[in-house]
Amino acid sequence: MPFDSEISSTENDSKKSLLEKKLTKKSPFAWEKYDEIQRKEVRSLAADYLKFLGSARTERERTKWAVQEAEKNGFKHVELGKDITTLNPGDKIYYVNKYKNVALVVIGKHPMTERTHLIGSHIDTPRLDLRVNPLVDDKQAGVGLFKTHYYGGIKKYQWTTVPLHLTGIVITKEGKRIEIDIGRDPNDPVFTIPDLLIHLSSTVQAKRTMREVIKAEEMTVIAGGLPVSDDKAKEKFKLNILSILNEKYGLIEDDFQSAELNLVSGIQPRYIGFDKSMIGAAGHDDGVCAWTSVRALFDINEIPPYTSVVCFFDKEEIGSNGATGAESKWLYFVMNDIMVRTGIPETITNLHLALTNSFVVSSDVSAAVDPAFKAVHDIQNAAVFGKGITLVKYTGSGGKYSANDANAETVAYMRKVFEEKKVPYQMGQLGEVDKGGGGTIAKYMAETFNCEVIDVGTPVLNMHSPFEIVHIADVYATYLGYLAFILHD
Repeated sequence: MPFDSEISSTENDSKKSLLEKKLTKKSPFAWEKYDEIQRKEVRSLAADYLKFLGSARTERERTKWAVQEAEKNGFKHVELGKDITTLNPGDKIYYVNKYKNVALVVIGKHPMTERTHLIGSHIDTPRLDLRVNPLVDDKQAGVGLFKTHYYGGIKKYQWTTVPLHLTGIVITKEGKRIEIDIGRDPNDPVFTIPDLLIHLSSTVQAKRTMREVIKAEEMTVIAGGLPVSDDKAKEKFKLNILSILNEKYGLIEDDFQSAELNLVSGIQPRYIGFDKSMIGAAGHDDGVCAWTSVRALFDINEIPPYTSVVCFFDKEEIGSNGATGAESKWLYFVMNDIMVRTGIPETITNLHLALTNSFVVSSDVSAAVDPAFKAVHDIQNAAVFGKGITLVKYTGSGGKYSANDANAETVAYMRKVFEEKKVPYQMGQLGEVDKGGGGTIAKYMAETFNCEVIDVGTPVLNMHSPFEIVHIADVYATYLGYLAFILHD
């Protein structure tokens, strides 16, 4: 049987489909709730999502992807405060901020002072960044190396011995913009961090804690291994690498000082399991929520009741700070600009009404129950693979420290939205109370807007690793959930 074949569900003694029989048992698993048409949509959506994962891996790449897709779907680019023209219900516009934020907007029937539906995701991902002066010549090892600085919370040992792609930009002092993308093409070389062989690790790594199996200063990436044929050269491996970069891109060593170069997982996105029920790839956190929210906005074929905004943020993995993080005032300015363009007088009172009356979905992933480490989860309150989109009432750690804690009315509203449209959903939290924790953009949105915010997203396994895992039934449920939210009156 081919791996992409579906098991027949039409032959049974009672002449009812297997799906119908399962539904009578009220199975909690989303796949059994989907009809045959929906199951085909699950497969189709998963295939499209796989393409996205391979093409958009960093915040810059995902911003570029979103702009291209927005243009294809009839969205018009506008800039804050420029060329103010009146927007009408059904109009589609988008904003871009510093190559790392996007806000896509469909104008709704009701005024923004009454309500706005907003879905916010982050598009940065855990990775390795090259340092300002990254190149090192190591004669003793016979290689040229890149020094790195890890970005976001990672288990450092997971990033050794895997293929890495180099992507990003360099701006020369003359202002020339050079894009770098090495590894995506099958003919390109890749890069990697070496790890100590098992035969020699017992006296070094075996005595270390998990956090120090690989230390930050040991995360040096092999960049080359051929020396230049020059007896006068002191750094032969480094010089050869610089020669290649100069020939291909016109770069000199000092140009690294004004560059943003990232090393991302080079493991190809793939289906997992005989039944292709899961997708493995880097960047599900938070690409799966960003992609499904944009796809939902693109797929609406009617004017939404309320102005709907899907926005992407940067820097979530390191605290949501900076001009492109959720702590910035950028979206605040965007909301004011949309309000003015829809004919609402530009007053502080109107802006505060528009912000306060917004309903924000912080679309970020949740932790799925790990089959090997169930003890860290409160199973009764944990997200399970294949049970659908997850509502997370509160994030944070310990005693809800640094959390957004959605009130009862907010949770009830989302339950109503999902149940009316029969969206498979579950409630979840990030592990047992004192086993860890984490945050999202939710608290920053609540603080900036004074509005209702709740975390809603897809369960993920292997979070922050070079090969995270999502379930295709949950990806589809996430898409359905965001679509239902956008269209709910």
